[in-house]
Amino acid sequence: MDDDPFDFQALRILQPGRWLPTRASYEIFSEERQLLAIVTETEAHARLNLLNKPMPDARVLAVTTPANEPVLTLVKHRKERVTELHTPQGELAGRIRATHTTRHYTLLDDQDEIVGKVVGDLALKHFTVTAAQGGEFARLRKTWAGFPKEVLTPSDHYKVEFIAPVSRPTRLLTVMMAIVLDLTLYGPM
Repeated sequence: MDDDPFDFQALRILQPGRWLPTRASYEIFSEERQLLAIVTETEAHARLNLLNKPMPDARVLAVTTPANEPVLTLVKHRKERVTELHTPQGELAGRIRATHTTRHYTLLDDQDEIVGKVVGDLALKHFTVTAAQGGEFARLRKTWAGFPKEVLTPSDHYKVEFIAPVSRPTRLLTVMMAIVLDLTLYGPM
């Protein structure tokens, strides 16, 4: 896929409100509410089964366009505290690595070079994304999903705002960072 589906100044990542989700799912929208991508965990996890068998070592999520064309695959490894992003051809597109605490992350390109650093506030609601050489280029924040969703479901919403131009791989890692945060901090199962 040559074009960048996330080439917008601001994006919203919404988690559909479901009472007892069996798999993680997200929808990525432009500010104009245009659906850009759908992210769905490839394997369901019944909550009762998680009590009987160990947690999987990795969670795999497929990122597709609304027309169901593959964009990438996100593989979140539980023990290594790293998430890998792979192209539809299976090539490594980059990594998101948790460093120190759940407030600090490093964005790595396909050559394992640092392209960004993500640091959150103590409440884990507002995150600043800076380039490897310094200089903020994006902001990521957890937003209010609305009364019924916030109270009755595990639904969470995020907003990513780019305040400076970045490369396509860096933009992709930054957008996927919202999903990694949700899976790490608030995620279903």
